[in-house]
Amino acid sequence: MMAWVVMFQLLRVLLVVATWSHHGDATVSLIGQAALRGLRFDLGIATWLTLPFALWRVWRGSPARWERHIMFGIFAAMSLAGIFALIAEVEFYKEFQMRLGPLAYEYFSTKAEHNAIVFGMVWHGYPVVRWTLVCLALWAVFMWVTRRAFRPQIGTTPLAGRAVATVLMTGAAVIGIRGGFQSTPLRWGNAYFSGNTYVNQMTGNGLWSLIDAARSSSSGQKLARQWKRRMPAEEAIQRVREIVLLPGETLVDPGKYPLLRVSPPNDAVVKRPRNVVLVLMESFTARFNGSIGASFGATPNFDALASEGILFDRAFSVSTHTAQGVFATLCSFPNLPDYDRPAKGSVGEQPFRTLPQIFKENGFETLFLYNGLFSWDNKEGFYRHQGVQRFIGQPDFKNPTFVDKDWGPCDFDVFNRAIEEFSDLAANKKKFFGIILTLSNHAPFDLPKVPGLEPITTGGEQNKRLNGVHYADWALGQFMASARKQEWYDDTLFVFVGDHGFAIPPNLTEVDLLHMHVPLLFYAPALFEGKHEVRHQAVGQLDILPSIVGLAGLNTPHQAFGRDVFRMNAADPGHAYVKRVGEPMPGWIEGNEILVGSAEKTTRHYSLNLGFPPSASEDLSAKRPETTARLERELDAFVVAGLHTLERRLASPKRE
Repeated sequence: MMAWVVMFQLLRVLLVVATWSHHGDATVSLIGQAALRGLRFDLGIATWLTLPFALWRVWRGSPARWERHIMFGIFAAMSLAGIFALIAEVEFYKEFQMRLGPLAYEYFSTKAEHNAIVFGMVWHGYPVVRWTLVCLALWAVFMWVTRRAFRPQIGTTPLAGRAVATVLMTGAAVIGIRGGFQSTPLRWGNAYFSGNTYVNQMTGNGLWSLIDAARSSSSGQKLARQWKRRMPAEEAIQRVREIVLLPGETLVDPGKYPLLRVSPPNDAVVKRPRNVVLVLMESFTARFNGSIGASFGATPNFDALASEGILFDRAFSVSTHTAQGVFATLCSFPNLPDYDRPAKGSVGEQPFRTLPQIFKENGFETLFLYNGLFSWDNKEGFYRHQGVQRFIGQPDFKNPTFVDKDWGPCDFDVFNRAIEEFSDLAANKKKFFGIILTLSNHAPFDLPKVPGLEPITTGGEQNKRLNGVHYADWALGQFMASARKQEWYDDTLFVFVGDHGFAIPPNLTEVDLLHMHVPLLFYAPALFEGKHEVRHQAVGQLDILPSIVGLAGLNTPHQAFGRDVFRMNAADPGHAYVKRVGEPMPGWIEGNEILVGSAEKTTRHYSLNLGFPPSASEDLSAKRPETTARLERELDAFVVAGLHTLERRLASPKRE
């Protein structure tokens, strides 16, 4: 067991050294405290890994050679898997700025072709061979140290002695697994002792988190139950209505549906769009975006569009992965605890008041274009049920100009196909709602060579990501240049948003806010009559649905958890809800402040600066308790009302 604890500490040091660029204001002293506090997690998981073999040794003091070889083989295989997982955690943390846990399970599927893509992405995008060699070296040393425990002992121990040893070992194991003598078992929240998120992450143990995630998953919606105890559903619904509803909106059947309502059109456009194109751009972070303030020069085409449109520079994706970004944008529904992927679960079988469904009901053709496989995250199965009439995905590109060996055709090909599809619909006098989801800006960043597109080399370890954004921006520029030549261009509203961003240091609060800071642009020069501006209100993907419905002037009920940003009062600071995939802590942003909450822990309240460089204040909970309490009630209400709506299948009335 002590060999395991020493190994965990060595791997913690390796993780810190390899990810030190993410440390923010963490000091060596704080890292030392993290290592000491992390011993509770290390001992807990070491106990799990050791106890079965220890009990075997107590009751089988002199086993046959074949039995020793089998047990040693099981121990060796388990050790290799554990050490490999913690070695892989180095690259995992660099990518997501979180330890192993629920998110690690999210990437694997029951479909072999999906797992092949994941393994291909890992093989082509990360130094697999190097880390495998490091893993094998550490494993060899570990097995050499622990091999003595499998030698036969001399003499025999009386039955009573073995029974006493078993009782003592079991008692010690319970204490170790629980993390001490406290009244509640060891929980993930026990790692959060500092105001520095990086330090808190280093306190945990990746294997402990993996086992805890598996245990929590098998026990059902545990977090959801805890959240629902924080506020009665009726109170939560009333509170959310006060937060979300704008003047002039009329609730439909308020006794049953929490937010189902009809909204008046906004007056931001001089003419209603005949067509709407929504472009969700893979990993298109605001942190590399020139129109937001970045200086890398990675987004000249988007910057040019932003100078002619309505840009929101403080917009946030609802979460950190594509599935959640698409779901939040098209459904205006939050990413809730225990329900990170509702489109794949049974709760996703209910109807939602989605953008494609609303446009379909109003006579629009609805289509979804994507580089990848629509079976991924059940995109086609879910969105076909939610109003998308036509899907154009990876198998539908016959002669693409470039194919990523893992993800499929490049963004340039997807945008070209979109031009063809939209032009055909317009030629047949059909109005359309088109969804484009890009994919090239994704690890391993296998990008086509574009003449004249010089690589960016000023970003250090972020160069790959920067060049992914740079290529995505180039493809977007080509798309818009082609669109301007089409007859349908002046009658079309374009909306551009990142599905999420990148995990970029520093870790801004416990929710890693920079990972969700994205640009949001509404673009239609002819419809906005040349009006362009940058708005600084906090908004999110949940606000896109009601805003598009308002711009299109559709008198159709929706149940958005967001607001029409064009009908918000100019003095309104705006708000946004965020929650990382696999993490139990959601965040509630209001203007320049964020409250990070949890069902188990006290909340934290910060003031934000999203400039260059970004920063967050110290925890303001003690200094501003009234504001903290108000923000906490709003977050609680948002989560409880969302859970009530989702679990009781009240996202939409049943369709005829």
